[in-house]
Amino acid sequence: MYSDSQKMGIRKTLGILLGIIIVMLSLIFQNYVTRGVTLTPEQAAKLGYIRFEQPRNVTVPNLLTEQDARILPMHFQGQWDFLYFGFTSCPDICPTTLAVLNQALRSVEVPPRVHLVTVDPEQDTPAQLARYLSGFNPDFLGVTGAHDQITQLATQLNVAFGKVPGAEPGSYTVDHTGSIIVLDETGRYAGFIKAPHQPGQLQQIIVGL
Repeated sequence: MYSDSQKMGIRKTLGILLGIIIVMLSLIFQNYVTRGVTLTPEQAAKLGYIRFEQPRNVTVPNLLTEQDARILPMHFQGQWDFLYFGFTSCPDICPTTLAVLNQALRSVEVPPRVHLVTVDPEQDTPAQLARYLSGFNPDFLGVTGAHDQITQLATQLNVAFGKVPGAEPGSYTVDHTGSIIVLDETGRYAGFIKAPHQPGQLQQIIVGL
């Protein structure tokens, strides 16, 4: 026989377990009912996703992946792609954004590919990008190349960036747009997700693409 205190402990434990099960089931149900349901422009805007009525064509310049392979014109076709323009020595916003993206993609059945497009190609070689991205997600991809080629891609996607002198002589940082660029399955510029970014917000956007 159990004492009254033991019975109370058992009931409390069962209550906690039941609560966890209910939360898990609700999350699974929410993911199921929203998967494949395209967001309306109004719903997308509330989540920070500015989706263009007409996606825009993108000309892919001569760039390289983190594996030092040339990016072909059809590279951004066949799946949704998220592009974030940043750099590996970025002190805060870049690692935060990549960490949030990694967290958001964990519970998404068919995630988009995530690319870090460097705005500091002088420092961010393919090998440096590969080392950096492996600390966030082994599936994250890097993009680098000549400065003018990066600029050509950024200009098409309404991304601005530029060097800012640092405190020490010869040092610098790079200011850049904080939005996540969205390319659709045909490689066209479909819109952008405004900063700041949250995992739940990104998950809703992804399942509603």
